[in-house]
Amino acid sequence: MRSASSLLLAFSLTLAGAAASAAETPAAPPKAAAASPAGPAATPAATPAAKAATPAGAAAKTVPAAKTAPGAKTAAPGAPAAATPTTDAAPPPARPAAAVVVGQLQKEYERTGAIKAKFAQTLAGPTGKRQASGTVLLKKPGKMRWDYEKPEKKLFVADGTNLWVYEPEDEQAFKQSLSSSQLPTQVSFLFGRGKLLDDFEVSYLDGQALGEAGDLVLKLVPKVATAQYRYLVFVVSPTTHLVKETLLYDQQGGSNHIVFSAIETNPKAGIDDSRFAFTPPANTKIITPGR
Repeated sequence: MRSASSLLLAFSLTLAGAAASAAETPAAPPKAAAASPAGPAATPAATPAAKAATPAGAAAKTVPAAKTAPGAKTAAPGAPAAATPTTDAAPPPARPAAAVVVGQLQKEYERTGAIKAKFAQTLAGPTGKRQASGTVLLKKPGKMRWDYEKPEKKLFVADGTNLWVYEPEDEQAFKQSLSSSQLPTQVSFLFGRGKLLDDFEVSYLDGQALGEAGDLVLKLVPKVATAQYRYLVFVVSPTTHLVKETLLYDQQGGSNHIVFSAIETNPKAGIDDSRFAFTPPANTKIITPGR
């Protein structure tokens, strides 16, 4: 059983997200007009007269020029050749500074009281990959609920005071004390607390296969090294400023990738506090780490 902060970092933190690249699509290079030794190529006009070779000293015999189709315009003698038109792709919009994006997403979560979403998780490590999916609820202050539906039922729930991890198939539950004030910055910013820019060096991470076209992919490296992970990746929507994906890279070379869908902020129906309360079923073995 990992510590509460580690569990929150591996699971609850992932609500904040993170490789389709956030890099803009480069503009297509302009089509260069074909050049000839005499200068820029002209738009093809009537077929030029072809000269036939003749013996030395004999008069050159010229093949008549092809007739111009009726109504076709011919260039006036001495007029400059018309250049082939080119079509340049519009330059991609400039993206805001990474620090600006972090400020925008933090403000969005500061004014968000509750979140409901579906999630798909991929855990990768030396022994291979594992996938899971389910639904997640988050509510201020410090309440979280992760209902794992596949491949097996499992529940992670925090009521702001205690963290429970319930495994029904094994008929056991882990319980650890955890107040909202103990949440790491990576999680607490979801509740309007903590400042990511105070604890992380933030930059864009390009060339990854995450998100959708136009999404902003950020790399967050802790300013103070931690044994729990090396760095985080957030995939941020440029319109809602919500985190759509998160990636956590641990110190052992593993990763925890969660993709969120059907995200609802401040659901109209609300989220009742009872969803964050947990009472172990009868005959459940209660395990309290550290005791």
